[in-house]
This record gives sequence, C-alpha cells and structure tokens, in this order.
Amino acid sequence: MSDSKQSFALAFIGAGGISGAHAGAVKDSGGQLSVAAVVDPNAEAANKLAAEHDAPALGSVQALFEAIDRKDVSVDGIVICTPPTVRVGPVREALQRGIAVLTEKPIAINAEDAARIAEIADAHPDALLGVAYCHRFAPPVIRMKQLVSEGKIGRLSRFENAFAFHHPPMSEKWMSDPTLSGGGSFIDTGCHSLDLFRYLVGPAQVVGSVFDSDWEGRGESSATVLVKASEGDHAGIGGVILAGWLEPERFTIDLVGTNGSLHYDYTKPTELVYRPGIGEPEMIEVESHEVRFTRQLIHFARAARGDTPRGDLADARDGLGAAEAVDSATKAAKVI
Repeated sequence: MSDSKQSFALAFIGAGGISGAHAGAVKDSGGQLSVAAVVDPNAEAANKLAAEHDAPALGSVQALFEAIDRKDVSVDGIVICTPPTVRVGPVREALQRGIAVLTEKPIAINAEDAARIAEIADAHPDALLGVAYCHRFAPPVIRMKQLVSEGKIGRLSRFENAFAFHHPPMSEKWMSDPTLSGGGSFIDTGCHSLDLFRYLVGPAQVVGSVFDSDWEGRGESSATVLVKASEGDHAGIGGVILAGWLEPERFTIDLVGTNGSLHYDYTKPTELVYRPGIGEPEMIEVESHEVRFTRQLIHFARAARGDTPRGDLADARDGLGAAEAVDSATKAAKVI
C-alpha cells in the first residue's frame, strides 16, 4: 500500500454508467484519490475512462490481477462497477491479496451469492470490503439520523422512502434483465431503500410486497414493499418502500415520529423540512446529497489505510441483509 501522504490508487472494474460517479469523486477529492487502472471488456469504454485519468486500460479482471502480481500496476483499492453477476470472483481475488474493495450495490445478484461474498470477507478480516450504499454519506441523511437520536420528532414510528422516476428505456437496459440484475426496479433502487432503513431504523424484515411488471420477460417496473425493523432501538417500527421506473419522479425520505416528522426531497438538495405535530414547518439547511460519492470514496480510502474507523461505510453483512430482504420481497410479491 502506498504512503498515506500519497493519493490512494484505485483500479476500476467496470467502466459503465456508475463508474462516472466514482470517477467524479476521484476528481473532486483534492488529490486524495487517483485512478491506477480501468478494466472493462468494452475497449472503447475502458479506454475513454482510462484516458481521462492517464491510466492503463485492461480488458479483463484476470489481466488486472496479473498486472498487480507482476507489480506493473500498483493498487491500494478496487472499485467494482460491474453488474451484480460479476462480483464474487473479483472480491475474492482482491481480498486474498490484501487489497481493499468497494463494490457497487447490490452486493450480488441474489442472497446466495451475497452470502458467499460475506464468507470471503469474514475469511480476510484485514482487508476492507465496503458496499457502495452512498446515501449513508449524504449530509441530509446523516442529519436526519442525528435529529431522531436527539428526540426531535419524539419516538420514531414510521419510515417512508420513494426512489421512483419515469424512464421507459429501462425496459431495454441490463438493469431490467433478471439474468444480469437479479430483478427489476426493486433490486436496483429498493436495495438503497433497504439499506437506508437499516441505517436509520434497523435491519429490515419484509412483511409484504406487491410488484407490477409492465415489460414481458423483464423485472418489475414498480414495487411496493412493507418492512419492519427486526431488532435494535427501533425494533418493530414499520417502513414503506416504493420503487419504480414508470412513475412521476419522486426521490424522498420521510421519518415520522410521535411529535413531528422529517422530510427530505432530493430535488431540493439543501432543504430538510421538520414538521411538528402542531405548528409551522421549520426549514433546516443542510449540505447537498450530491457530495455523497466523494465523501464515501474518501472515507473508504482512509478506512482501508487504517486512518479512520469503518464508521458508516456499509460492509458485507449490510450488503447481505439487503440481498436477503430483496429475495424475500421478490418471493412474497404478488405480480399484477
């Protein structure tokens, strides 16, 4: 691993859409992070991202680890931006070499593969494995958690979250192909919601679910899922999770309590609204959620170096918890 005064060198496995968010975080890190290599079988995508960071482009995961073993490439951490079918192998290869991994969500295509990754992480406790549930690093979410802890809304009684938008082209993208993604809108955005519930309330137990599918042979285009906290300080508290690709845009989180509620709308990024049980709403100014990818990646690098505790970074067990809940919701769903 490089000296802590140097930038933390990352290899990107996968040069598709989500890699752009992580590459943007590297650029916004003030030199704390750098890109050491980019891997993608799509040479055009790999070359484009690699050229932006003056890094080599490689065509396969095997080529990356062979280059690392030859010391042709020096890597401190790996960011996995592939579809969830391509996670187990790279995680194993990296952790066996003591290289830290931040893998995109969901951790795997199903709970079975998620359990395999958790077992690999348990077998290599000295190598950090993080799951990129980036909303844990959104300042409004962190502030909501603090305010609930301080009793701002009284006793927490309900969690509500909608990550939904209208984008029919999703019917043609890999995210809606169950053989590549593991499902549809719920595993795509609902896994974020499940982790938010875990972070803000507690581990999620699925109580019931209804899926709607508008595209034959594809995953669900809409999902409504009811969960409750299975343990922790808020055990028994319920949550409603809405995910969809054929709906008006809604990106909101609501925490409802006995003395008020907290509401955050991602389209109003610096505004957190507190509504008391009686009285006028209060606007709480917060830093935008848009910094979440940069904050997450910098925290990952510092935690991998041992400069800071893991803290809010999701781990393999968090990823497994979300995967198990996705599987439960899918099995329980009544498809319209």
